[in-house]
Amino acid sequence: MRVNWTRLTGLIFGIAVMSIAASGRAQDKAATTTAAPSADEKAIRVTADEFVKAFNAGDAKTIGAEWSADADYTDESGQDFHGRAAIEALYAQMFKEHPGGTVTVKIDSIRFFGPDVAVEKGVASVKSPKGESSAARYTVVHARRDGKWIMVDCKDSPYVSAADSDVLKDLEWLIGEWKIDSPDKSEERRIKFEWVAGRNFIKSNYNVIKDGKATLTGGQIIGWHPKHAQIVSMHFDANGGFGNDTWTKDGSKWVIDASGVFRDGSETTAVNIITPIDANSFTWQSVKRTLDGVKLPDTPAVKVTRIQPAK
Repeated sequence: MRVNWTRLTGLIFGIAVMSIAASGRAQDKAATTTAAPSADEKAIRVTADEFVKAFNAGDAKTIGAEWSADADYTDESGQDFHGRAAIEALYAQMFKEHPGGTVTVKIDSIRFFGPDVAVEKGVASVKSPKGESSAARYTVVHARRDGKWIMVDCKDSPYVSAADSDVLKDLEWLIGEWKIDSPDKSEERRIKFEWVAGRNFIKSNYNVIKDGKATLTGGQIIGWHPKHAQIVSMHFDANGGFGNDTWTKDGSKWVIDASGVFRDGSETTAVNIITPIDANSFTWQSVKRTLDGVKLPDTPAVKVTRIQPAK
């Protein structure tokens, strides 16, 4: 069984979660019904502390102990895992394949149904050491057994935010206008990034200017694919060519796997790399390029500089 980062996020849904931030704690208390005893809520939060510590330490055995022997977990694809042993094994496999992952949780609500059952809903996020992240929604049922709160059922589902500006925030630094000067100063390339459609997408437009005239124009729409939990984009040019891309963060740089087709039907692939230098500059390079299956040489890395607004 293969565990990816989307499922990895789902695995944390069984947390008897607590909000780590003070604001999250305030939301929890507001969402908890007045019938919920504070001692029980505190006990669930302590369990959450233990889970987070165990998760960040890669300790599947301790996590398994927080589930009931007959617990059920259903991942986003609908696959079921029954029993503590199966769930613990799933965590162990995940920690082996993806060491060093960390978890954060935002609680939407905690409700108590009588003295021995609580249902919690929220959003959980997992981040890899390379900076890859995913988020999803969870619903977990807690039950008191032998005087202890324990997880008995958990289901996860895709995370869809009110706006995608939160999942695109790592690209917000691109907003603005940029330029690339050719070595001989014979032409200038200008790129402008801006938020559009309620900050759900980032649009870019580029122009190649030579002798004061635009010789090539095109653009790109960058957004979030909720099903794949991935930043994606579509690029196009004024000649009718277009293509699709997937974005992956690798440390501080962005790796963009691109494929497309020109107006004449020629097919292209490339891996484009954006590496920030500072707040006002980055480098761009295209590698692993092909045209109709024929390998092309890598381009040299070029420096892209922010155009400062006129004062």
